[in-house]
Amino acid sequence: MRGRRGAAPADGTSAEYEAQAQRAFDALDPRWVAPDRAASLDVGLVRPVLALGSLAVLVALFVLAHRVQETEAAVSAALARAAGLSDAHHLGSVVLFSVQGNWTGYQVTLGCTVAFLIVPFFAGTAVLVSIRRVPVLRALAGLTTAITTVVAFNQLRLLTIALGMATWGPDAGYSYTHVFVGTTISTFGVVLAGVAYLGVLLRGTFTRAGAHHE
Repeated sequence: MRGRRGAAPADGTSAEYEAQAQRAFDALDPRWVAPDRAASLDVGLVRPVLALGSLAVLVALFVLAHRVQETEAAVSAALARAAGLSDAHHLGSVVLFSVQGNWTGYQVTLGCTVAFLIVPFFAGTAVLVSIRRVPVLRALAGLTTAITTVVAFNQLRLLTIALGMATWGPDAGYSYTHVFVGTTISTFGVVLAGVAYLGVLLRGTFTRAGAHHE
């Protein structure tokens, strides 16, 4: 909440009035002034910590790559069961299920995980936060939106592969869904994540710019 100054009195100069108003404003009890939450997150070590944290996650994605693969395989198996493949389960980074009485499945390799797909978003956030181009909360919101979108579409791709193998057989189903449909889903997911990321970061930018010139 900010005070609004009125017109300068007729018997005083503008400079004198401004000085008096500033002294009155400075004398206000700090408890009466609403804090700027966004600004409070923009001070101290918040930005350096967020930037270094983003870089640390990038390193962890590759150092702990097997954990990422196993986690995505576990989620993929759970989604496959929910979609009708009742015996689907995972062993490490491998998702297994039966098709016509025979066990089959696929392995979630490092190239099939979200690790490489989310690298640009973590790197971009680290840079933007470091050079103070966007507010911290907006950077976090954009990063969260992008990662959620990429993860969701990657899991949709894996589910499509599983259902394709169950429908057309292991060989044909894997070939069709992995090469054609899977690639399309991944590409669309990354593009959508990029659009959402930029949309969150730029939200209100053009509106404020337009208001500045009115």
